Amino acid sequence: MQKILSLFLFLLSLIGSGNLFAQEIRDTRKAEFSVRATATVTDNLQMLTIRNLDLINPVVIDNTVNVSPITSSFAGMFRINGNPGARVRITFLQNEVLKEQTEQMGEVLAQYLVSGAEIDAQFQSTLLDVGEGNFRLSEDGVFFIWLGANLDLSKATPGVYLSEFIIEMEYI
Repeated sequence: MQKILSLFLFLLSLIGSGNLFAQEIRDTRKAEFSVRATATVTDNLQMLTIRNLDLINPVVIDNTVNVSPITSSFAGMFRINGNPGARVRITFLQNEVLKEQTEQMGEVLAQYLVSGAEIDAQFQSTLLDVGEGNFRLSEDGVFFIWLGANLDLSKATPGVYLSEFIIEMEYI
């Protein structure tokens, strides 16, 4: 899109108001020409947070916390807005080791899980099990995703653990 927009602006600067007319050439010869340029500029994808991922309230069982993106009410929820019917690639980091921030003694193994659907129907969403997926935005230009996680707390010590989950989206 950046290249299309740059090309469009370049052509627009060349043609001014859309046309170049009556350019004088040496020896009183005249040349007249017209150029028409068009460009399609697509909107950016926008992701809105509807609900944050809750990793505090789920029950810890056998040193693990499991939040399913498909079935858990603790899953984070996001809405992607873009061009109606457009194809989108979603990419995210599946696994991360979180280190305790103060003493660096403990660690939490995090596995992130993402599911998605064209409508706001978490239980009908499709799991992205390889860290990437291609989807089509709905006729209204929306797509919903849910974020879950499995945390292994067996090597955790009391402290602060920070993560910056990143999801990338692009038109394809």
